[in-house]
Amino acid sequence: MNRSTPASSSPACAPAPRRPVALPTRRSAMGLGLALGGVLALPAAGALADNGATPGRTPQVRPEPSSVEAAPQEVVLGRSVTILVGETTDAPAQLSLRALLESAGCRVTVVTADSGEATANGTRIHLGTPEDNPSLAPALEAVGLEGPDGLAADGYVLGAARDRGALLVLAGRDARGTFYAVQTLRQLLAGSTRFPAVRVRDEPLMEIRGAIEGFYGIPWSHQSRLDHFAFYGAHKLNTYIYTPKDDLLLRSKWRELYEGEDLDDLAELVETANAHHVSFTYALSPGNDITYGSDADFEATVTKFEQLRGLGVSSFYIALDDIPTELGEEDAARFGSLAEAQVHYLNRLQSDYVAAHDLAPLQTVPTHYSGSDPSAYKTAFGTGADPDIRIQWTGEGVFSPSITEESVRTAVESYHTEHLYIWDNFPVNDGRRDRLFLNPLEGRSPTLHTYLAGFTANPMIEPYASLISLANYADYCWNPTTYEAASSWEAALDELAGPEQTIRDDLRVFADLNQNWPYREGSPKAPALTADVEAFWAAYEEGTAGDQSLVERLRAIVGLEDSLAAMASEGFYQDTLPWIVAAGHWARALLAQQEMLLALAEGRPEEASAAAAEVSEHVAAAGEATVPDQRADGVYKENQIVPSVGDGVFESFIARAWEELREVLPEDPSLPFRGLPGTATTTLGTYQDYAIERVVDADLATMFWSSSAPKVDDVVQVELEEIHPIRFVQVQMAKSDSTAGDQIYEGVLELSADGEAWTEIGGTDGSAVAQAALDEPIDARFCRLRVTGKNPTGQWVQIREFGVGETAPAS
Repeated sequence: MNRSTPASSSPACAPAPRRPVALPTRRSAMGLGLALGGVLALPAAGALADNGATPGRTPQVRPEPSSVEAAPQEVVLGRSVTILVGETTDAPAQLSLRALLESAGCRVTVVTADSGEATANGTRIHLGTPEDNPSLAPALEAVGLEGPDGLAADGYVLGAARDRGALLVLAGRDARGTFYAVQTLRQLLAGSTRFPAVRVRDEPLMEIRGAIEGFYGIPWSHQSRLDHFAFYGAHKLNTYIYTPKDDLLLRSKWRELYEGEDLDDLAELVETANAHHVSFTYALSPGNDITYGSDADFEATVTKFEQLRGLGVSSFYIALDDIPTELGEEDAARFGSLAEAQVHYLNRLQSDYVAAHDLAPLQTVPTHYSGSDPSAYKTAFGTGADPDIRIQWTGEGVFSPSITEESVRTAVESYHTEHLYIWDNFPVNDGRRDRLFLNPLEGRSPTLHTYLAGFTANPMIEPYASLISLANYADYCWNPTTYEAASSWEAALDELAGPEQTIRDDLRVFADLNQNWPYREGSPKAPALTADVEAFWAAYEEGTAGDQSLVERLRAIVGLEDSLAAMASEGFYQDTLPWIVAAGHWARALLAQQEMLLALAEGRPEEASAAAAEVSEHVAAAGEATVPDQRADGVYKENQIVPSVGDGVFESFIARAWEELREVLPEDPSLPFRGLPGTATTTLGTYQDYAIERVVDADLATMFWSSSAPKVDDVVQVELEEIHPIRFVQVQMAKSDSTAGDQIYEGVLELSADGEAWTEIGGTDGSAVAQAALDEPIDARFCRLRVTGKNPTGQWVQIREFGVGETAPAS
């Protein structure tokens, strides 16, 4: 989020260069400067340098460089600095370096330097590659650095010495490496003019490092993408793949060209990505209705690509994920299999378009994109595809808790490719749009660079909330052998929070509430909150009111809406605000229950009951839908999703606290309805481990979740231990009582004594709760909710509790 303007380059701050340097760009130099200004303006990028410049101390550099060795002495830059560049030295690196120095208070002059021309006095900085700046060779020798020629692409060397004043060398293996040298200098200076006594020799271990905007749901805003490119450049991420599933011009309308504002936005995206040395890859998704052997569809693809190439795109991708696996009539008559048809189309694009225009190799994700074991599809796809085509793979599953060296080796063999790289479905949340995944990147082997070209993370619908994990990917992909998830995660939080320690602490309080990744068994659930809850209950069981650490944490959570408003990343705050607000409501509910429990422990039943009465109000507020959504129709809608925060710990605390109240005051009107003991079954399929048994466990923190939309006559049923006179039934569906969501929209509640003859007692009304209250009881052992019509939008079914009782709850 651009909170500050780029450093001025007016003559008052910097004398004009003795020999003007051309800055090749489609827009003006000012336009490029504004794009690069995001590097300084983005809070996360600015905080990279916020390590505290202390004499004798080397600030932390992220990603961790390949080699940092001691130099003879620290070097302090003078207030007057000359940057020596070649005629074609990378323009973004020049502008970024100049802005960095001016932000530290230096007066900057930029001159071109011919071979041997380095006569400027005072602080001199040599910038470029050995090919574009002939003055680098003597400067490298003066500071005791070996040149960058032997490094991998994107590598660089960086060092300083005293030689007629301060002398710095930033030498890239290529233009991007030159730019990355400036990003490392930013961190080493840490906002000062003091360069520590180090020499850096650095290169990435993975070629591809970045993100693929490949999720379903609301596509990122134009501004958020621009901000991401600045973040990527600062973190040495070099790849962005544009393929949001709900951009209709990528999928359902893929043959149509961009126009108007959409086309202008794409042009600015490409230019800004280039300014931050991010490869903008355009990924088309034609697989839902393409005829692979059709000349017309091939030409439609080329025409679309040509429009993007005209904007400066040189990297293209065909996404074949989540599409029909049956060939159309024309393709079926021509090709023997889906894989054969697909590689015909891909190979034609690679040879007749990509190679013909000398573009980066074509990229793709196959239809069968997960699992390492061989298959007929993978063999046909891999052996048939042009060997230059890059192939993406998601790991052993669509979501992969771990990616191991053995798994990758097997996948490389199964796909018969030397250019496999990972589409990593973390931290993407389009399957759980109520959740934020703010946990660190874990479970990726440190040796995968030996077999893979790299990773692109599939981020969340919330772009700025995704920056935590993207900083982790930057650290991991650059140097996986030294990657430490915990320290990388901590550093990312500090970047987003800014320099204030209280805000950093509060951001950790919030991040703790979003740690459970449901695709990894044993993933922690709000670990710090959980620890405080456990300490509270341990103290309570010993006869005290509970440990104060929980109360302090809950009060901190209540205050997050105000405290985090001042964090450095405004975008992160706005992205996560619905979850921050919901967390505050949950915390208020728990504080009320803490007062309730204290009153119970001290024998003050009336005060306990009064405190209990406040809980439902806060829980209802936490259950309001406040998150927007967008489905396949491309229509943006406000307030569609209930934010889920706390990983179920809030709900579990509340359930246990109600049990304490029930034990002492069983008739308290604040108590939620509890059904009779029973066994639940269903004809619906089960999604992951959201088992049907959870609907009768008296815990609203757990739920059943179906694996598909319900069909007519599907049932969810509870069988009691014996026949009871039933007066009340309640089925709590979706994420909360107050907001409709995944549920049964058309259904009837029925009772039966024998499971054969059924009596209808009520039905659904479109809300998240289905209830039936009877004036006269019906003797029954079985109760079911039976589907009578399809869900209007094909939504699945979530049920938190299914209660069947002899008495209705107090009104």
